[in-house]
Amino acid sequence: MMRVLTITILILISTAVFAIKNEQHTSTSLTKAVTITTNLHFTGKYCTECHLKTPVEGEDTLLKFGGNFNQLCWCHIATPGEYIHPVDIEPSEDKKVRIPEDLPLQNGKMSCLTCHNIYMQCQNNFEYQMSNKRFLRGFPYAHRTDLCFRCHDEKKYKMLDPHNQLDENGNIVVKKCLYCHVEKPDENSATYSSTKLHFKMVNFVGSLQALCERCHGKHNHPANVNHLLKPSFEILAMIKASERKLGAVFPLAKNGKITCATCHNPHEKGVIPDSNPASTGAGKNKRARLSVAKELCFACHDLDQM
Repeated sequence: MMRVLTITILILISTAVFAIKNEQHTSTSLTKAVTITTNLHFTGKYCTECHLKTPVEGEDTLLKFGGNFNQLCWCHIATPGEYIHPVDIEPSEDKKVRIPEDLPLQNGKMSCLTCHNIYMQCQNNFEYQMSNKRFLRGFPYAHRTDLCFRCHDEKKYKMLDPHNQLDENGNIVVKKCLYCHVEKPDENSATYSSTKLHFKMVNFVGSLQALCERCHGKHNHPANVNHLLKPSFEILAMIKASERKLGAVFPLAKNGKITCATCHNPHEKGVIPDSNPASTGAGKNKRARLSVAKELCFACHDLDQM
């Protein structure tokens, strides 16, 4: 009996302790409801997270931390992969003359306020939240970089095109070859086909698919089907027959899979001699190895049987 009574008392004490701890936890949670995952924007409920009290339009904003946005926007500063531009820096003189008046600096320095209309997201406005969820100044923009180029000189940031591989004299620019190749291939004899063992194979700095996708992104064209697969025996036979018939090359990867280069020639016209079947497609629209899309499909598929 004594043992049962002791166990009962222990249970009651444990329950009471748990209740107290749970109450403390709840109280703590209420006082620290805002975490790094809390979305403060477009609700109008969290003014005092950034302001000493709810500000009145036209009067002092009463920002906390002396208006230091590194502290006010601590959620984003704590997750640097989530924001795109450094803050608390003074732009160079050539940048300053390009910065529009509607992109304000704070004490001569870049801040979150420069590109983001903070007041816009303070309102409970569903339309703003859906159309301009990052409350960017000057919105809308056709491309995100359009905002960047309001201050930055677009000409200085153009992507180098690795497909422009010849200089003004028609000579091969070797450094362009090294965007994709381990070393410059011999344009007269190098091969991408593992069946031509008497030719030196071209070698890439990484997966050819990844090399293409780093600039062009992922595509499942045509017909929204993934073509980057190992062809069946029947399709492979069609490819080889088309190469003989058309005097072209539709190269497969070393593992036998179709790649972007199977249908598209990544080289500029003149890099590979015109007499070499591997030159087909260079300089054509979308660098397709056959100029007519239907012909390119026929090179691998018997469309009458599809």
